[in-house]
Amino acid sequence: MWKKIANTCIIDLLCVDNPNQKDHFTKIVTTVFDTSDPNNRIQCLSQLPKLFSINHKSIELAYKFIEESETGEKQLLLILTDITDQLNSKAQIDFLSNYDSLTGLYNRAYVDKTLSQIMCSANLPLSIIIGDMNGLKLINDMFGHEKGDQLIINAARALQNSCRKTDIIARWGGDEFLILLPNTNQELCEKVVARISKSCQETPCDPIETSISLGTATLEDPATTFSEVFNIAENQMYKKKLVESKAIRQKVISDIEDRLQNCCFTDAGHIQRIKNVAVHFAMCLGFSGTSTEIKNLQLLASLHDVGNLALPQEILCKPDKLTAEEWEIIKGHSEIGYRMGLSVGESTVAEAILAMHEWWDGCGYPSGLKGEQIPFISRLLAIIDTYDVMTHPCVFRRAFSKEEALAEINLQSGRQFDPVLVKAFLEQVDNLTT
Repeated sequence: MWKKIANTCIIDLLCVDNPNQKDHFTKIVTTVFDTSDPNNRIQCLSQLPKLFSINHKSIELAYKFIEESETGEKQLLLILTDITDQLNSKAQIDFLSNYDSLTGLYNRAYVDKTLSQIMCSANLPLSIIIGDMNGLKLINDMFGHEKGDQLIINAARALQNSCRKTDIIARWGGDEFLILLPNTNQELCEKVVARISKSCQETPCDPIETSISLGTATLEDPATTFSEVFNIAENQMYKKKLVESKAIRQKVISDIEDRLQNCCFTDAGHIQRIKNVAVHFAMCLGFSGTSTEIKNLQLLASLHDVGNLALPQEILCKPDKLTAEEWEIIKGHSEIGYRMGLSVGESTVAEAILAMHEWWDGCGYPSGLKGEQIPFISRLLAIIDTYDVMTHPCVFRRAFSKEEALAEINLQSGRQFDPVLVKAFLEQVDNLTT
């Protein structure tokens, strides 16, 4: 950069971005050299630019007039300082003081600073919306915070797409949002809520549908404080979240099941097949169709492989033999599935997912459980899952015949599988499968 400006006329340098100023700057510099009044010289120099750009760099300019006392020679010295990094740092600090770095929405500090201006009579009625995301912890636990951050960004975009430019949208906390709607009554506020819900539904599932529980309140009386109206909206939001929690949990599970159906490590009908067989097998063993055990068994059938979604697909779908390191990665899916089960509030099923690869003789993983230490529904589904996997082709082997699969399961009786359940399965298999 400095090589390019060497031996450049001062006027040409100052006018690099604005050639129309050339005559004006020439007049100023000429006056600087012609005047004998120091104050007039200082006043002239103050009219020259103090900051301009060279090669996308921000350059600060300082001017120093030099007059040799002996020769009378006059010089105008320019001192150029690259302050690009300094300005960028200041801009970043200014941005972070008012905006959320992830979403670009306003942050809580900005709302706190401007609240007194917003809470004025000219903005009444003022409606507020409190939003709390659904499923964020689940995504963080299963897929990592990068996917969780993307879910937050998707939610922020849904809010922006549903509000006016004059509305204030802020990320209030980790998974919470606040929207301030000036000159908006309760009826109009509810329309905004409907738009937000619609926008969330239209957002592509990545990896689950964007979902936000929303609570609203409207401030109409200037005597009402922000805290009072905020608490009303927040309480409504928590009530909705409680009422919607079951439906939300079922939707999350459904989204995950859909993803599992389309993965390379399982075929499209696997989950539904083992779910049907597991329920019929459990009923043959004496369980009622409405029992908690069967409900948990159905959920386990849906989610037992959920941990695989968080693993590298190139390892899961690798047709060749896995290395020791790759096998250790694969074994980690049980713990990921366990965390997922806890995240959707299914602790019993979470424990069962964790135990799906425990062996009756204690040689399984991850905890080396043995015999009846292994949850019953894990022992039952492990047999059915293995049979279904063996009798259907996958990327790295052919399908076993029914006779071959049953022979292998019988061979693992008392080793991998509960021998009592194996005996019952072998006796009932013709009634359970087609």
